[in-house]
Amino acid sequence: METRADMLSPDAGTRAPATAILVNRQSGTVRSMGEGAARALLGGAFGGKAELHLVSGAEVEQTVRDLLSSGRFAQIVVGGGDGTVASVGGMLAGSGIAMGILPMGTMNLMANTLGMSADLGQALAQLETASQRNVDAARAGERLFLHHISFGIQPRMVRIRERLGYSTRLTKMLSGMRALLSVMLRPKSHRLALEIDGRPRLVKAPALIISNNIYEDSAWLRQAVLDEGLLGIYALLPMSRLALLRLALDLLRGRWRDNLNIAEEHGREVTIRVSRRRFGRLRRRIWATIDGELTLLDLPLRIRSEPGALRMMVPRPKAAEPAGGT
Repeated sequence: METRADMLSPDAGTRAPATAILVNRQSGTVRSMGEGAARALLGGAFGGKAELHLVSGAEVEQTVRDLLSSGRFAQIVVGGGDGTVASVGGMLAGSGIAMGILPMGTMNLMANTLGMSADLGQALAQLETASQRNVDAARAGERLFLHHISFGIQPRMVRIRERLGYSTRLTKMLSGMRALLSVMLRPKSHRLALEIDGRPRLVKAPALIISNNIYEDSAWLRQAVLDEGLLGIYALLPMSRLALLRLALDLLRGRWRDNLNIAEEHGREVTIRVSRRRFGRLRRRIWATIDGELTLLDLPLRIRSEPGALRMMVPRPKAAEPAGGT
């Protein structure tokens, strides 16, 4: 459990701060820089007036409940990977309390979408001057997500990576590369019966990705806008290993939309009715990754956009540099 040393607060005689910083101490950044250094850097944020909690992944949800029940905070900054961010976002949605994100995981997809710096010190500075706005979330069953839910390739990769094991961010990335190679050498397709805004759609695909808002043309799969209230539905068509390699290269170059092996649709609600195994056998559950977190979900599965569900701290755009010369 958290000790008094894990929580930095202003003098007890002063009013409690409006900002709490909640960090998963098992995140890659904390493990890389060391807990002492992380505490020193984070404790100085917001003029040293924010309340800092370094907790284990298992303690994150209870800590959020405690922060919410106290009624003392106007904004909660979350440091961790995309899974931690989505979990806290699910608890803050509809509360009116603003959430900030510190990119302290492996991919940091939502932080990247928001324009957060990968440098922790610079990210803290961005949050200190951030504006607040309502952004969309999406929900798969009862699980909220901020970036995407994925079926097929990514869940297979994560399952293989977890079997291989890892202890640091570097070994996690190496295990992920081995898992990707394994998946590419043995591609498998899902047979899915979908409804997109009530329209039936049969999909045979090695991967299906449903994003919270539509992706822009970039290598990092950022959402183009944060409040359009739409889901992006991206199905990879069955393809050869060579074609899969070409797609991977197109993704790295930010040219994936030009690849003919991607089918794209948009909608406000998607229901996955059934998933078929080979020879027509039905699946009652399906593996998915929700913002990178592996989970097994029951079918049918309803996925829907929740417009404006979350109050978010968004970094202000950089000021344009003045034109040189006269």
